[in-house]
Amino acid sequence: VLRADVGSITFHGVTDVRTVNFDTDVRLEVGEVLVYPNAGSKPAEGEGLNKMATVTMYQCWPPQGSDLANDPEAQERYRDKIRQMTQKKHAHFVDYDCMT
Repeated sequence: VLRADVGSITFHGVTDVRTVNFDTDVRLEVGEVLVYPNAGSKPAEGEGLNKMATVTMYQCWPPQGSDLANDPEAQERYRDKIRQMTQKKHAHFVDYDCMT
């Protein structure tokens, strides 16, 4: 699933999408990714889109934005904040690049 300038979701392995309604089952917005946002619509684990995926998000800037450009310590603090937010959702954090 790709939304230009917003992000992408790459589902791992073979994914059966015959019953997926991408208009209602996937929400990919700046700063937010939801799969099966409607209560009761999520299939069993491993079916449809309820499986492992890699999420890439664009335009997720820290509040102070350009202040981080020249401050490696501030970049690391913000990366840690994103890592913690990711882990709270029981997801695996890969990386955050403050400069791209």
